[in-house]
Amino acid sequence: MSISKVFAEADKASKEVAELTSGLVKFNSAHPEGRTDEIVPYIAEYFAKHGIEHEVHATDPKKPNIVGKLPGKSNHKVLWVGHIDVVPEGKPEAWKYPAYDGVIKGGIVHGRGSSDMKGSCAAAMVSARIMSKMRLPNPVEFWFTADEEIGGGAGAKWLAESGRFKGEVCVIGDGNGGGAANPSIDLGCKGGAQTRLVAKGKTAHGSTPFLGDNAITKLIKVIPEVYKIGNYRLELPEDLNKPIRDSVKFYMSEAKTPELQKAVRRLFNYPSVTCNMINGGVKINVVPDYAEAEFDIRLTPGASVSAVRKEIDSIVKSAGVPGVEVASGRETHAKASGKLGDQAGFYESPDTVFAKQFTKAIKKATGKKPGMKILTGGTDGISTSKIAGIPSLGYGTSISGVAHQPNEYITVENLVLGIKVYAAFPILYKP
Repeated sequence: MSISKVFAEADKASKEVAELTSGLVKFNSAHPEGRTDEIVPYIAEYFAKHGIEHEVHATDPKKPNIVGKLPGKSNHKVLWVGHIDVVPEGKPEAWKYPAYDGVIKGGIVHGRGSSDMKGSCAAAMVSARIMSKMRLPNPVEFWFTADEEIGGGAGAKWLAESGRFKGEVCVIGDGNGGGAANPSIDLGCKGGAQTRLVAKGKTAHGSTPFLGDNAITKLIKVIPEVYKIGNYRLELPEDLNKPIRDSVKFYMSEAKTPELQKAVRRLFNYPSVTCNMINGGVKINVVPDYAEAEFDIRLTPGASVSAVRKEIDSIVKSAGVPGVEVASGRETHAKASGKLGDQAGFYESPDTVFAKQFTKAIKKATGKKPGMKILTGGTDGISTSKIAGIPSLGYGTSISGVAHQPNEYITVENLVLGIKVYAAFPILYKP
């Protein structure tokens, strides 16, 4: 089957891929539970129906992973990796359609996970079905993983550490590939220096607060200080200079206000920082003796995580608020050290044979040469690249700006494009 016939089959699969996406959305795989034990049998049933060999791998029975396998003539195995867990839906009243109904309307599939990234998973499933009717030059494995939204503990991280990921190159199906209008390849993704700020005080009756030491009040004083890390200039590898410029250009196309444009210009040379969780207090009439705040701090790949943590420590100490200190998740970082190292995220060179041939596949599917960028969020590529040691590049079907938000959606047009890209590359790949 030629590439043109593959593309024709993809065009005929628009209804199929929309319905598959809707079906995946209907399984609530949101965290904090993040269970995938209902969605994996759904994927397995599809593979079985089309005669595709598949296996389930799990370290946690509530969070299984599944792989579909296609044989090929060479030893140059291509992996595709995507995740089937999602973030919580938030307040139901914020949604136009119920978050897990998977409503299909007007060429759009609505629902939590449709864009991030069950749509890409559906596209991968259909591409596997199309390729299963062919004699492939290269073997292909399609992996659908758990726990990506919380670091991949029962998913890609475990699969990489246990040696289950084995391949020559890997396509990460996560992220925003720009659609037909502005196609792009993710050379890598940012990493994190997640930070927890802890404040300790002394309890007292709410009617006599002067007898206590309010931990929440102390925490409030230091939270703005942590935001100063956003002015810390990152030291980055020189070979990222052009990808960073191209990334800024890509994201600038969606920045409609001067404030957003300013933020995009700083997006890669400085950490992004946001305080997303605050906890403290036990009762309205009790002065709290404990409070904590958690910050999501993202770093461009190649940046030193330890250098940023050291700067955060210095900032908090300089604030001079007794009883407030950083508990920055060093335990987690220590466990992740070794193969992950001190550099944030991961990235691949745009000059490799892999990158050039992936560019060719996307150009054939879209008619345009894709740009190269760094993804602002994290992906399973950190595990496939840094732990499993497999060169990894990303192309996702997501819609920019809708991931993790109410009224998340994906266009059928993007899904069909995903089918084409995910099927074309393994056929065209020649190392």
